[in-house]
Amino acid sequence: MAERPSRGWGMAAVVASALLGLVIVGEAAVRLIGGDKLLYRADPGIEYLPAPDQALSRQGIAYRTNAWGMRSDPAAEAKPDDVFRVLVVGDSIVFGHDNIGHGDLATTLLSSMRMEDGRRIEALNVSATSWGPGNMLAWLDRFGTLDADAIVLVLSTHDLEDDRTFKPLGRDTFPQSMPVSALAGWLERRLIPDPAANAPDDPRSEGDAHAALPALMQRVAAAPMGGCLIIHPTAEEWKSPTPVAEEQRLETTALGAGLAVFYGRTFIDNASDYSDGIHLSPAGQKDLARAISACPALARMAVAN
Repeated sequence: MAERPSRGWGMAAVVASALLGLVIVGEAAVRLIGGDKLLYRADPGIEYLPAPDQALSRQGIAYRTNAWGMRSDPAAEAKPDDVFRVLVVGDSIVFGHDNIGHGDLATTLLSSMRMEDGRRIEALNVSATSWGPGNMLAWLDRFGTLDADAIVLVLSTHDLEDDRTFKPLGRDTFPQSMPVSALAGWLERRLIPDPAANAPDDPRSEGDAHAALPALMQRVAAAPMGGCLIIHPTAEEWKSPTPVAEEQRLETTALGAGLAVFYGRTFIDNASDYSDGIHLSPAGQKDLARAISACPALARMAVAN
């Protein structure tokens, strides 16, 4: 007569099944609530940039990157004859922080417009969170201007001191690969400190933004149809009726390089156009698109397609 399984083995099977169920439910919940994370790649000069050719949604926000890691639709390397191409260069303001979907970006909105001569506008989004002048200049050094007719630079006063640190990319802030398990990745981020968090700055970082800023502005001004600087204010600076001293420093440097200068505060309608102390809401991205379209090279724009 065969032996009956012990009660202990049966209880262990129940517990194992319950734990497996919890893991499956937890994995599904983390993926559903969080979604995929945008991935980045390290670069010895640029420091980091979004990884190319991504299409994902995270917490309801749609992200796309093209072959250059721009937060833009695919684009041909050689500019088509029927296109007016503008590079919009910046940091998280242009990138859209973590609250702006692809369709609400200022660059996407501009790309639905045409010039008066019928050419469609292709506004390419050259940006990443926490980029400073050194990152932006290094990107242009690496990839060039892709036959852009014009370049628009969007800077804030903090960019005067926003140096490249050349630190290893943080696991949590700039992930370079997707975890095999979303649940395991979630637990790792909460239980194990990011090994890059306490890495020291590279000595090259000191004064990086100050050194790169004039060269960046000169590169922007060299575009065939010229360049433009939009000085984006913080929410607190926006309340000031006149530019603060740091904004004036940006303006002086830009004018010396031959750039047209516009103050973003003149295009921002109200405080609700901010999502926090500096980043824009979807309505604020529309204001940014209006500011970009006021730049001389883009002044002759027709209605949306």
